[in-house]
Amino acid sequence: MALAFDIDSTLTYPRQPIDKTMTEVLKRLTVPFSVAAGSHLLLLKKQFFSPLYDFGFRGQFAAFLSNGAVHYQCDYSHKMSIELVSEFNIKAHLGEADYHFLWNKLAKTLEREEFLLPASLTIVDNRIVNRGSMINLCPIGRKEQEDPDAQQNRERFVEFDRSTGYREKVIRYLNQELASLVREKQLKITLGGQTSFDIGILGQDKTKPVRTLLDDGFEKVVFIGDALFEGGNDAAINEFIKAWPASSACPVEAIQVNSPKETIEVIHKLKVLNQSFFVEEIDGFRKA
Repeated sequence: MALAFDIDSTLTYPRQPIDKTMTEVLKRLTVPFSVAAGSHLLLLKKQFFSPLYDFGFRGQFAAFLSNGAVHYQCDYSHKMSIELVSEFNIKAHLGEADYHFLWNKLAKTLEREEFLLPASLTIVDNRIVNRGSMINLCPIGRKEQEDPDAQQNRERFVEFDRSTGYREKVIRYLNQELASLVREKQLKITLGGQTSFDIGILGQDKTKPVRTLLDDGFEKVVFIGDALFEGGNDAAINEFIKAWPASSACPVEAIQVNSPKETIEVIHKLKVLNQSFFVEEIDGFRKA
């Protein structure tokens, strides 16, 4: 067996650094693991990679970033080593004309009257970012390191989105406007984390770590993530499972979680922790 974890809202709280407790859990896993995240390496270094090393993790793992399409091999045995294995380039895949058409359409969508944000929300920095393998569209913009003001702004957007269905409306509009790219270039638009959209290519997604682990010979892979719902950027895992030939049992299992606390609960139920490890307490959760 091998595990594959999403990062945001799975191993960490949204845009917050991984903590010592979760690091201790990963250190004591009895099976290999990989991580799969929507964000790119620069954004995740302070959130996941550096604090994981600083809290004493000294193992190896694979990382599939930018919605799963950029593959790194991480070896923390002696130092924090992150080596690029393979990457995908969405601009090269689309070609110059279609790439610029997509970029301009995203920018103009945010300017449409029905998608303007209320005055209570602040727009910061870049709202459209090319992460190499995919494009991230964030209506409120994104800072590389969130301060308390940015976190509060994120929380206001989350509530606004929940009450209005804002992102669902944007996705429906974009799928209509970009139908030719969806059909001809296999463009795929999903919800990214709490505040954004991931615009990528079918197959260059969270299924990549799962497919890689299966190719490496693992007979079972368990994917744990917070966005397995329809439209979420983990949902490709469910589609992969559904497409598995009925003649044989699918070796992939997908488990929905909503927080690091729930992730720890799932890990305990899977019985893949060294028995000497006890999680004494995390956010009121007590488990042995």
